[in-house]
Amino acid sequence: MTPFRSKFIRLTALIVRMLLGVFFIVSALSKLMDIDQFEIYIFSYNILSLNLSFLVTRVVIVAELLVGLGLLSNIWKRLVDTSALLLLVCFVLFLCYALLMGRTDSCHCMGSLLPINPAHSLVKNAVLILLLLFSMGAQPWRWKPRWFIWLPAIVALIVTVFCISAPDNWLFGPSEEYYNQEELDKANAPQGELHSLDLKHGKHVVAFLTPGCSFCQMADQKLTHIYRRNQLDSNLFVYLTPGHDSTTTGLTVDSSTFLRPSYKMDVTTYALITYGQRPIVFLMEDGQVKATCHYRNIDEQQIVSFLSQ
Repeated sequence: MTPFRSKFIRLTALIVRMLLGVFFIVSALSKLMDIDQFEIYIFSYNILSLNLSFLVTRVVIVAELLVGLGLLSNIWKRLVDTSALLLLVCFVLFLCYALLMGRTDSCHCMGSLLPINPAHSLVKNAVLILLLLFSMGAQPWRWKPRWFIWLPAIVALIVTVFCISAPDNWLFGPSEEYYNQEELDKANAPQGELHSLDLKHGKHVVAFLTPGCSFCQMADQKLTHIYRRNQLDSNLFVYLTPGHDSTTTGLTVDSSTFLRPSYKMDVTTYALITYGQRPIVFLMEDGQVKATCHYRNIDEQQIVSFLSQ
């Protein structure tokens, strides 16, 4: 191999390495910007608990950022190369599992920046592995890494991810949300609007949601995965939305917005009961609210324990 060709290949490998570093960082930041949906996507596989899903999503983001920064800085080259390869192999295995599960929805590997399905993402990761192997084998042009600059940057990066988007279970505990029990009792009374739902008997998870609200839709996704994962009776989960179609003979059912049917109730009654909050979830027993939560502090274990006791 001529010196010119050798230098060209090494320079090409260096450029590829830089581009891979940028790609990992962009991928991590896109996940961070869409982290709520990424959490729900991981949770939807029914492998991890909701709280563990919060943690795993951030570990994935931090791992991508560290690998990207390592590729750009050239510090600890062998460790970074091995870590990048292992990370991509883990992604490939996860995507293969997603395909075996029949998942065709966005895998959120690029967040909302570029929604792609597992099959397309699998091809993308295969290409990244080939590029990484080329970069590793061609011995890219070396430069002296200034570890005393990059090491503090790495520590700051990890801290920043958890500060910008700390796991919900770190920040939000049991809720003391205000609600109007008097108006709720009126709605559950024999002549009340909610009487036909029979919320005065037994335990129910009652979610007050609003169509078009992104947090309401994500609350719906969380609740749906909770009862599916724990094999709870879905009939114990009741969705109420504001509307003008309710009548004295019963509530109108609307199944066009959420993953399960929602019951439309009078807007004024809805606002009086919830003080206008959305979403808000009541854990109710015999018509009385035992606990409340909003999107951020929906607690899987709390709901399972409540319905199982």
